[in-house]
Amino acid sequence: MRALQTKPYMLNHKDGQFLQSLGASVSIKATSEQTGGIFNLFEVSCPPDYVTPLLIHYTEDVAVYVLEGALTFFWGSEKREAVSGSYLFQPRGIPHGFRVEGGAPARILYMTIPAGFDRFVLEHKLPTPECETEVDAARYKIEILGPLSN
Repeated sequence: MRALQTKPYMLNHKDGQFLQSLGASVSIKATSEQTGGIFNLFEVSCPPDYVTPLLIHYTEDVAVYVLEGALTFFWGSEKREAVSGSYLFQPRGIPHGFRVEGGAPARILYMTIPAGFDRFVLEHKLPTPECETEVDAARYKIEILGPLSN
């Protein structure tokens, strides 16, 4: 059995490392170091009409819980509507992305398992030319396929 190397901690609503990343406001609630590499947890606030690119995580599974707002999630050939209280599990290796709907902002909890995605987010807290983002994403075994379809 693996020895527990991490320490308990608690963050209040306004706690965490806050940054802007790829057009969204992100609060990192659980870093790779804090969880011993098990998972990352982010609270993400997205402006109205926010759209992620279509991408593939090759090393992380993604779990998303919608706290506020309405989103359309895309994965593989599926397209699903999600509102406050909805949950989505996205296994690694499948193209996915989401769009904020309804003209209002959205807020989600975004968990990646195992940890490591926090390092990519920290590198992209400032906008960069798209080609640099794609190259950097590849270093983290993330493939950016392009814009979401309608």
